[in-house]
Amino acid sequence: MSDSTPASLPDDLPDNLPDNFASQFELIADLAPDRPAVLCGDRTLTWAEFDERADRLAGHLAAAGVRDGDRFGLAARNSPEYLVALHALFKVGATQVNINYRYRAGEVRHLLASSGARGVIADADLVDVVTEAADGLPACDVLVIVAPSGGFGPAADTAERLPRRPRGDTEWLLYTGGTTGYPKAVTGRHAERLRAVRSGGLTALGLDPADGMAALRRALEIDPWGPGGVVALPAPPLMHGTGLYSALGALAAGSPVALLPGRTTTGADLVAAIERHGVTEVTIVGDAFALRLLDALDAAAAEGRAPLIPTLRRIRSVGAVWSPPVKRRLLAHADLSLHDTIAASEGGVYALSVLTRADAEDGAGTFTLAPGARLLDHDDRDIRPDSDEIGMLAAPVVAGAGYEGDEEKTDAAFKDIDGVRYSIPGDMARFGPGGRLVLLGRGSSVINTGGEKVYADEVELVLRDHPAVRDAVVLGVPDPQWGSVVAAVVALERGSTATEDELAGFVAQRLAGYKKPRRIALVDEVRRLNTGKNDLNWARSRFAAPAAR
Repeated sequence: MSDSTPASLPDDLPDNLPDNFASQFELIADLAPDRPAVLCGDRTLTWAEFDERADRLAGHLAAAGVRDGDRFGLAARNSPEYLVALHALFKVGATQVNINYRYRAGEVRHLLASSGARGVIADADLVDVVTEAADGLPACDVLVIVAPSGGFGPAADTAERLPRRPRGDTEWLLYTGGTTGYPKAVTGRHAERLRAVRSGGLTALGLDPADGMAALRRALEIDPWGPGGVVALPAPPLMHGTGLYSALGALAAGSPVALLPGRTTTGADLVAAIERHGVTEVTIVGDAFALRLLDALDAAAAEGRAPLIPTLRRIRSVGAVWSPPVKRRLLAHADLSLHDTIAASEGGVYALSVLTRADAEDGAGTFTLAPGARLLDHDDRDIRPDSDEIGMLAAPVVAGAGYEGDEEKTDAAFKDIDGVRYSIPGDMARFGPGGRLVLLGRGSSVINTGGEKVYADEVELVLRDHPAVRDAVVLGVPDPQWGSVVAAVVALERGSTATEDELAGFVAQRLAGYKKPRRIALVDEVRRLNTGKNDLNWARSRFAAPAAR
């Protein structure tokens, strides 16, 4: 850990906080230059170092002809350079185009061509893929390579610093994961995204975002490793919305961001980073990451070792199922606050759940509507809490938000209701006891079997509650008699046993008979995308052969 003594803050601060990420980060660098910004392995970047490196990279990009309003690809794994590159792109006025580092050349080419990218910042081992993807795209002619040992090469690392300049609101772009075809570009604005993540970062410090500059002043006076401080570790890839917004939210409030130093995200990796950096808050994506952390904690407990995560106070999850049994097991290891959030790349927060040891048995699998969010029926009317009607979650977003260049998909996922723009990506829910929300999954995951609708998440949560089940994915697979049937790919706990019939019967005891899985594939481990979300193509491949009749 680094010395966290704050710099003396001047009294003549502006009244309003910036509407641009680069200006926000420059403000923090000026106010608290010696405060840690990014931690990764044995590397620490102070805010002064973080800002200087971004300035030099921005100067290098500007000298290469990158201008305000250009779009620029970023194909890299989590590292301090990823965050420096983002800051540099913000400084030069370019819009980042997030590129999944597992994409092949054809997929990368789609992103570069559809966005009109001016160039790419890429990890050294991704250069061949990026170069092949950009071949024949004459406008995409700037390449900056992230060196394996850190930095961006001598030309960029020693470039003249880009002079400071005033900035206002500008374009924001985030490509969705593309699990059902090519990714879609979700459009937005810096001001809207910055206000949202900055609010979350200040709230995590116990501050009121409405206090503006006064709240930021107080945030920069808080010791990150003190009782009220925050050291944030985003475990998912920064090229994905969950990891990106987690990191930006911490940085926007002046809280250090810790990153995993390698290319893996094992439980041991997470524990090592938490211990090394005194991490107070980890962001994950559902059970995919939580189970890895549990593996390490269970192993330590079995060996009689002392608690491994004494500094950790909060775990946040966004974007995937985080099952009640896994949450309870985490709480058995540490006195944590577990924050489960339903959000989407399309923008907005739809539903929230907070679980602690005090209420581990109450509402573990249910949620409340986020401020401003609504549960709407098919006529776009609010569903009453005393109704059992199934509706769609909607959250307010910036006016005009949508998918770039795709009017049809925009109309399907965004609506203007009562003068407010809402993102409605298809997450279904109903009100349960006490007005708590029961989530049912995306509309695209609904399984129509013999005329009955089955919600995959509902079945998945029941399966995960079986004591022998470690992980599960539920989906529909084609069936000649019923059209589709419920299928499940299941991984069992190590040393546990359960048959397909036993698992199907367990579901049938709790849900209607037509909801039980008719086909079950037992595997050693459920495979997921690097974002932590279900790899449905892989799951479907477990049922490539039709069921015998």
